[in-house]
Amino acid sequence: MGKLAALAALLLTIAPARADDNLSALLAKIDAVAKEVSKLRGLPLKKPIPNDVVDKDELRERIIKQSSDAKSQADIAAQGLAYARWGEIPRGTDYGALVIELLTVQIAGSSAPETKKLTISRSAGDDPTWAEMVVSHELDHGLQDQAFDLHKLLDGFDGDAGTARHALVEGDGIALMIEYVISHQKGAHVDWSNPEVASAIDKMMEQSAACSGESCSGAFERAPLAIREQMIFPYRAGFRFVAALRHRQSWAAVDAAYKKPPRSTEQVIHPERYLAGDEPMTVKLDAPPSLADWTVGTQLVWGELGFDVFLRSHGVDTGVAAQAAAGWGGDRTLVLTRPGDPDPQHAIAIARLDWDSEADAIEAAEAATRAIDDLVAGATIERTDTRTRWIGFDGQVSWVERKGPAIAIVVGAPPSLADAVAKEVWQKVSAGRRR
Repeated sequence: MGKLAALAALLLTIAPARADDNLSALLAKIDAVAKEVSKLRGLPLKKPIPNDVVDKDELRERIIKQSSDAKSQADIAAQGLAYARWGEIPRGTDYGALVIELLTVQIAGSSAPETKKLTISRSAGDDPTWAEMVVSHELDHGLQDQAFDLHKLLDGFDGDAGTARHALVEGDGIALMIEYVISHQKGAHVDWSNPEVASAIDKMMEQSAACSGESCSGAFERAPLAIREQMIFPYRAGFRFVAALRHRQSWAAVDAAYKKPPRSTEQVIHPERYLAGDEPMTVKLDAPPSLADWTVGTQLVWGELGFDVFLRSHGVDTGVAAQAAAGWGGDRTLVLTRPGDPDPQHAIAIARLDWDSEADAIEAAEAATRAIDDLVAGATIERTDTRTRWIGFDGQVSWVERKGPAIAIVVGAPPSLADAVAKEVWQKVSAGRRR
């Protein structure tokens, strides 16, 4: 266990960003490393995987270029608007600039399905062991792409479903990286059938992610909780998900997951629900008719992860938030804006969430009420067993309401439209049953 703990302490860390070119020796033998990774992972290396090395400045320029097209800019603006309206990032945050800064600091290596190329940050070469771990991880992504077509797997999936698919891919990469390093230690192997192995690695990953390398005093450490969690979830939770599959079977169980990917972060957080075929509800939520003059800025699924992070972003205890988010069945969230008014504080946020049982919904509604009480600067004007309403100092009305196993959350409705929206948010929803 000591060797595993030492290995786990390296995971998800960022090598010190000192100018160094120690990658040359590693890249010179990358074809041999690729063959070794292929054998360990049980995926054929159909063709060599090209690679290049970039420094932080070039990496930053690539990230900016990749996000500079009109669609990417619109998506980033919409995401920033949603985070700001739900109070998950501070008012006035330049979300696009924040994402670029975080990616520049955090990326040690990447493998793009579009270019089929493995890219390594020069800073990773400061530590040869770390560099080889990064390369093995990214080579695994190359093998995944050749076997399962990652572009097809990931393209077009955003929100909760997209995060769940990314968790499969990154969890696979973390598990392979662990096996690759352990395979170089005489007499050592990873016993995935022992749950304590995955638990020990996960705990060390959590400690490393909390403060690692440049990020200890840099952008990642200062970033809002919601952004950090969205970035780290595919690695940590994805690892736990893949480890649970490996606990039962060989890599074949992971290969099978690419044919039937997890459909929600709930399935990633609770692998037993994925294995049991416990599918999420499909919740469809239209803009309320009384807001016909408003524009839908974002429409996405929070998922168990998103609801949990929303609660914690507003001071709800980690354990309480996790318990409140458990039992999630399905959801849909909207953020609407007035034409020509991009100010998040003038937008209206609406969420409709369905739960496995009424007891789960009661628990979720209580936690959501605490979160909205933190978010809204104003006074409570109504509090009953099923609904709490607030009026802000700006006159906007917000509320949390529960009906049976479902809850609705609305933030920032104009007083003149609040009563209409309160009725319509229930009328304009349909939820598909779980299979």
